[in-house]
Amino acid sequence: IGPKRVDDVLVVFKAYVTRVGSGMLEDELDREEARRRGWLEVATVTGRERRAAPFNIRLAKRAVMLNSATQIAVTKLDVLFPECKHARVYEQLSNDAKRFIESIEDELKVNVTLIGTGEDVYDIIDRRLTC
Repeated sequence: IGPKRVDDVLVVFKAYVTRVGSGMLEDELDREEARRRGWLEVATVTGRERRAAPFNIRLAKRAVMLNSATQIAVTKLDVLFPECKHARVYEQLSNDAKRFIESIEDELKVNVTLIGTGEDVYDIIDRRLTC
């Protein structure tokens, strides 16, 4: 598809950052803190534990710029804010979760239109018609 035929570019961010392997990971949490927060993940192919860090707005800005993003999806919001698990409308989110989403929108100047709130296919808030 040629770039002139694309109207929307959706970038997808996890509510926190994870990496497998070595290399820099800004604000990396130690293993126990990642486990305490529920951010400790295991790579499905290698079985290696993923390293974790809080959401990195600087990396997100770069991704938005490089991809000319017009929309953002945020996954795993329920891991950051367990009280929001299975929410399906924005109004069901806690004030802290809303502030997190709004801070992303304010910093990146792009609307967060899809928000993942659980493992089920229906655990998603779709704001594409309201943003």
